[in-house]
Amino acid sequence: MQEPRSFIHGLSSSDVSNYRALTAEYEKYCREQIAKHFMASKFNFKKCQCCGYCCMCYPCMPRPDEIPPVAKYLAISLKELIDRYMVADTADCQTFFLRWAKEGQEDITGARIPPRRTYDKGYCIFFDKEKKGCRIHPARPDEAKIIKCWDDRQSRDKKLWGMSAWTQDDIYRFLPDFSKEYFRNSGDTRI
Repeated sequence: MQEPRSFIHGLSSSDVSNYRALTAEYEKYCREQIAKHFMASKFNFKKCQCCGYCCMCYPCMPRPDEIPPVAKYLAISLKELIDRYMVADTADCQTFFLRWAKEGQEDITGARIPPRRTYDKGYCIFFDKEKKGCRIHPARPDEAKIIKCWDDRQSRDKKLWGMSAWTQDDIYRFLPDFSKEYFRNSGDTRI
């Protein structure tokens, strides 16, 4: 995973080093998880095996227009969806987006995720481990429909990623009082 250029330029050399170490550790973790999941790509299948690997290591990210339909599907308000299931994140410290929290990040839902928590391990908050499926499958984001583990070309096409649809102002549609400097209960902005 290559970090965005503008993100790196705004950090101290020790922060960059720490960020790269976290990235490398997470990528190693994901490579280890491949052995534990019955992935379609490992067996040359062309159909999802619902193994959960993508929901663990690379959860889909909704585009701004895909968030309200999920709230409607769950029969909850948009605010409740964000407060219970989402975190605000960034890849470059300029454009922020909302994404599903991972199961270990429930304590920071509804808030800006501190950089040191970006690589928390665990499945997407909507992955049902018992049923091996998505709890919001009918309303899932396009990224989850398009990107397939057996088609590496699509996974590399960043135009298909949900975060690519976010502009610098989109975050304010969902969180009007959002502040880029805000780290909930953290005070720790270290990577």
